[in-house]
Amino acid sequence: MRLSEFIRQDLEAILQEWETFAASLLEPDQKMDKIALRDHVKDILKAIAVDLTEPQTEWAEKQKSKGHNDLLDAKGKASITHGKERLASGFSLNAAVAEYRALRASVIRRWQKSLLDTATSDAEIGDLIRFNEAIDQSISQSATSYTFEKEQQARVFDSILSSLPDLCFTFALDARFAYVNKAMSEFFSLPPNQIVGKQFIDVDPRSGSEIQHQIEHVIRAKTELRGEINHQNPSGESQFFDYLLVPVLNQEGSVEAVVGMARNMTERKQREDRIWHAANHDPLTDLPNRRLFLDRLEQQMKHAARSGSRTALLFIDLDSFKEANDRFGHETGDRLLRLVADRLRLCVRESDPVARLAGDEFCLLLEDWIDIQSIELIAGKILTALASPFSILDQTVQISASIGIALSPQDASTPEDVLKKADQAMYLAKLAGRNQFRFFASLEAS
Repeated sequence: MRLSEFIRQDLEAILQEWETFAASLLEPDQKMDKIALRDHVKDILKAIAVDLTEPQTEWAEKQKSKGHNDLLDAKGKASITHGKERLASGFSLNAAVAEYRALRASVIRRWQKSLLDTATSDAEIGDLIRFNEAIDQSISQSATSYTFEKEQQARVFDSILSSLPDLCFTFALDARFAYVNKAMSEFFSLPPNQIVGKQFIDVDPRSGSEIQHQIEHVIRAKTELRGEINHQNPSGESQFFDYLLVPVLNQEGSVEAVVGMARNMTERKQREDRIWHAANHDPLTDLPNRRLFLDRLEQQMKHAARSGSRTALLFIDLDSFKEANDRFGHETGDRLLRLVADRLRLCVRESDPVARLAGDEFCLLLEDWIDIQSIELIAGKILTALASPFSILDQTVQISASIGIALSPQDASTPEDVLKKADQAMYLAKLAGRNQFRFFASLEAS
């Protein structure tokens, strides 16, 4: 029996056998109905059967032997569709090609079995050769279609990523760049071919070490990682990024790559910082406000409790400020408060917080002070600084200050309590004649 006739007669049996094999190539999460599994193969076999019945010129024979087929017949169209749809269904290229190899083996085995022990004629041998050439052509067309489709997807994917403002990149298992998008290339001011193949630390020595370790962690732990980084460019400008690193797992659950994306959050970070600063600082003097000062005081008191050190809180109220404000006007009063803030900053270490609580009330925190004499020296320095005349808008303004001092932990154990007791000590200084300081302990002694 000629092969073309056999294919037509045995087509359903071949397809049933084929269907079982194709289904075995599916992954557990892949779903394809039986018609989708066999439709392309059925069209290919029908086209091959028709081709086998037609005479073949010497030129066509040579072309087919080289794997060429200039005319895109029904078999070619089915093969191209097969390659595209197998890619879309999640088949690997090897699995798609394996389908054809199994089909070849199935048809030849069943056909030879049907021939029983009869001698194979030259015509049947010719059929076999032409059948193998047809299958090879189908493999080539399907694989070409599969590859073209995959490359097209890669081009589309790259075009999408290149249009994004976010930095997109992938790493191989040796933690070297395998892909960077246009934004990433522009960020480093390097063409992609000078980034791919290098490690992060090679192209970004300033921040790359930390990212490099995190990439290696993602590969080891098989888990995604989110983070933020403050990147400083060569000109010294800081940029804030949040980033995500995600492991890419193959079908066996092993990491085969790491995908990363980073977003420039500099503007948002700056906006958040401005909002936070406005919520926690006095708009007139730019000193910390009451809320931020109490938070800093609480943190310092916790530190002091652990280390056994002592904290001093100085509550400062300006003497005669209301009179100066009424006499010279609110603009002069505002400038006076700003100058007071400047002088207070100069009286203490940069690490010692100075705050404006409200009106003409200021607070100052001396951290890790262990002797009363040092605190008294600072308080005296403040009184001298604030008693010196202020020159504002061609006016000379004279004020002074009264200071109350409370110590932690001996005077109080909570931020609100130590502030309250320093306030009480300040009123004692007011009653004593102003322009002086008093410790809260003296209240208890009196």
